[in-house]
Amino acid sequence: MIRAKIVISGDVQGAGYRGIIIRTGRKLGLVGNVENIPDGTVKVVCEGEKEKIEELIKSIKIRDEIVDVENIDVRFEDASGEFDGKGFDVKASEKISDLYREMFHGYITSEKYFRVGFKKQDKTLDALKGMHSDINKRFDKTDEKYGDMSKTMKDVHQDLKEMKNLFARLVNHFVKEEK
Repeated sequence: MIRAKIVISGDVQGAGYRGIIIRTGRKLGLVGNVENIPDGTVKVVCEGEKEKIEELIKSIKIRDEIVDVENIDVRFEDASGEFDGKGFDVKASEKISDLYREMFHGYITSEKYFRVGFKKQDKTLDALKGMHSDINKRFDKTDEKYGDMSKTMKDVHQDLKEMKNLFARLVNHFVKEEK
């Protein structure tokens, strides 16, 4: 058994990174804790087999849209047994202001994931716009080839748009009456 003090720098706070470290550490059978440091780094203190700690270090060298690890500084020491039976978790302060800080970091994490999701959504919307254009071209070709069938489909499409507008007006009418 050995102890490691690990300091990770980069874009590692407000990114769900501590959760990744905790899950990985637990899977590897390590014990210890992880905390955000006011200077923007993340500090890990853990104990276990040296090979498992080295595996943890390799696993947390993440560079993606959410987490960007720039540097990992590791210092090995003799194990102290401090974490025996305590598992691997977030190191939490007893100050209430720290609780608010932890909640704030949770919101920051959510915001980052939403940002990534919206980027992916924008790419999907761009792809759908291209597909829509392609479908319109194909309807034009269908019109040339099948005439009446294409016209009927366009008429149905127009009817559906009108029904949608009428339904929206009807709902607005009922909402106004309830007030």
